[in-house]
Amino acid sequence: MNDMELRAVSVLKQLGWTTVPEMTGDAVVFRKSGDNELQAILQLRQLPNEKIMTLIISSGLSVYSEIVEKIAGREPRHMWLYQRNILKRKTEFCDTDIEEASNEALAWWVEQDNLSAIKALAAPPPDTGQPQLKHLAALAYLGDFNTLIDYQQIFRKGKRLNFVPMITPEMIDRAVDIAAERA
Repeated sequence: MNDMELRAVSVLKQLGWTTVPEMTGDAVVFRKSGDNELQAILQLRQLPNEKIMTLIISSGLSVYSEIVEKIAGREPRHMWLYQRNILKRKTEFCDTDIEEASNEALAWWVEQDNLSAIKALAAPPPDTGQPQLKHLAALAYLGDFNTLIDYQQIFRKGKRLNFVPMITPEMIDRAVDIAAERA
């Protein structure tokens, strides 16, 4: 983190944002309300004639994030459902500018319907890796045991249903187990 980012993170912490110790090298902050979570990655850069502040914000659900990572066999981390960038250009940024960006991020966050995003991800899977993983997690989150059992049986017959190689039979098995717990 550069000095500008350190100062901005300090302001964001005063506004109720938290940081995660494992992410000390990045300017990453979080907000949480129930299961809803907001992650913001802050970037402040000095250009010859101006400074640019980018706040890359993403909304998600902590339980859904845990399901994605459990299916993938990884440690839990934030998995976004919606993303947006807030971009500001000025010759100099002050604490008020950071507060305004925070307020804009929070206003955007409360408008997001994470459950609708999960339901959309449960639709037939796309042809690429991470969206397919998110699809499996959405089915597990929603407790769609039947669809996942169908996938599992077809995988056992050696057919992949257009799933990319990163989606393994073990991932399908874990998704089935999670869906059974949630159904």
